Amino acid sequence: MNTLGIDVSTWDGMMNWPKAAAAGAKFAFIRAGSINNITGVCYKDYQYDRNITVAPTYMPVGCYWYFRPNHDEIKQADYMIALMAFKPWKLRPVIDVEENGGLGQISTAGKIVQMVNRLHEKMDIWPIIYTRATFWDPNVAHTSLLSTLDLWAARYNLSLIGPWSDGACKFRDWTDWKLWQFSADGNGRGAEFGSTADSVDLNYFNGDEAALRQWAGLEPPVPPAPTLEERVTKLETEARERGWEV
Repeated sequence: MNTLGIDVSTWDGMMNWPKAAAAGAKFAFIRAGSINNITGVCYKDYQYDRNITVAPTYMPVGCYWYFRPNHDEIKQADYMIALMAFKPWKLRPVIDVEENGGLGQISTAGKIVQMVNRLHEKMDIWPIIYTRATFWDPNVAHTSLLSTLDLWAARYNLSLIGPWSDGACKFRDWTDWKLWQFSADGNGRGAEFGSTADSVDLNYFNGDEAALRQWAGLEPPVPPAPTLEERVTKLETEARERGWEV
């Protein structure tokens, strides 16, 4: 059983987080920021402060950074670390890898490795890689480090039970996935999950909610207390089993 979650950014506007939780989202990833491709200046997502403050009340959250390998990877890592400092995130940071900035396979891989190592050095945690097979395999050279990180795979096909369960779009460097972005632009489900946009990015965690919480280092969810009707039904059942008249 997979666990439903969302990821959001400034494009979702002012998120209604109670509505996201009511729609069934059990976790969320929030864009922290990126780096301007022209100026090389790092910036914070316009909705980051509000999202990282409000969302953790309703579900465990993590942060992601849109990575541009043609710019200083240490600068990007340090900016992300500063944004996450003293914030109530529970899920590991994510490096969103979708472009090579004109670099070759080896250079792109080297830049990602440097950012991964910087995050680990400063935060004592290994980040997650978000990407898609159609980008990763032709643009990022194989390294032993990157293939050990948890994969957040993007592939939009609602008929699948996993990002490559049809045998297509497998990754060269991973044989399993931890997160799967299975629906995004054009799904028309933004309002349902509290986004002001027409659509919202939907994801699965590869496991049930208990597995998600264990992976995140959280306590298992507390089962809800039985209702009065459930308690009465239980007592009546026990009475019948004892042969008592009910």
